[in-house]
Amino acid sequence: MEIRRLTEDDREALVAVRLPAFGTSTLGGDRVEHPAYERWGSFVEGRLAATATRKPYASWFRGHEVPTCGVGGVAVAPELRGRGLLRPLMERLHEDARAQGDVIATLFASAPGIYASLGYRTVGAMDTIEVEASTLHRFERRHDLRRADEADLPTLRRIYAEWGRRHDGPLTRTSVEFDDGAWLHDATGVTLALDEDGRAVAYAAWNRSPGFGKDAHVEVEDLVWTDDAARDSLLWMFGTFSSVTATVRFDTSGTELTDVLPEHRVRDHRPYDLLVLQPEAFEAPAGPVLVRDYF
Repeated sequence: MEIRRLTEDDREALVAVRLPAFGTSTLGGDRVEHPAYERWGSFVEGRLAATATRKPYASWFRGHEVPTCGVGGVAVAPELRGRGLLRPLMERLHEDARAQGDVIATLFASAPGIYASLGYRTVGAMDTIEVEASTLHRFERRHDLRRADEADLPTLRRIYAEWGRRHDGPLTRTSVEFDDGAWLHDATGVTLALDEDGRAVAYAAWNRSPGFGKDAHVEVEDLVWTDDAARDSLLWMFGTFSSVTATVRFDTSGTELTDVLPEHRVRDHRPYDLLVLQPEAFEAPAGPVLVRDYF
């Protein structure tokens, strides 16, 4: 078995392996080779049999930026599943990530048993929760709101960094994948909440589904705040959609948002797993030792 980085010459084979796993013939990021990710593959008798992707990230832990190997795009050809191809591929990916300085590896565990056998442990989850839009009427608009544009990208990054460094586990969003601000344009809207001095202290990136009534919804992909009143002002805004959309959905992790929306229901639950690649990195007194506490 050969394990190596994939190149543009492997595109057709990569699409063929990913299609049964993800149901699409497109590649995330479109290109096989890109500064934002590295695609790896295992070859059996010269044919691509399994693939996985490493993304060079960093994560916040106790205010420290921890180099992170983000693992995704894991797929094995259906005909070759059950032959133990994933373990050597993942071990090689981990080895390369460690050599490049990554301290931890993280992934959304679609097959928890497999990843647990590799040493991953569940440390959180990304949930999509839903509430009736009318329940948000109880929140008050206490901050001015305005739509963000291209000139606000530094402000959005500043708000996210202020929020992220107070938490354990979120990505820093400083890697090349987040450089172009494409997510700003992909959303129906990105709304800023401004404090009494006119300084942006929260934002929400959201999308409006087609249609009206019981099947219509607003999905909030990002709700990030450094001020609870600003959060409430954004929740108030989403409540104003109640006349045209029945529900509002939020992508969230932890309990920071669910605690203020106790009436929520969970639509989707995605466990988030972590593997320590360099335990010695957490031995220094000033290191982000919280990661060790997960194990």
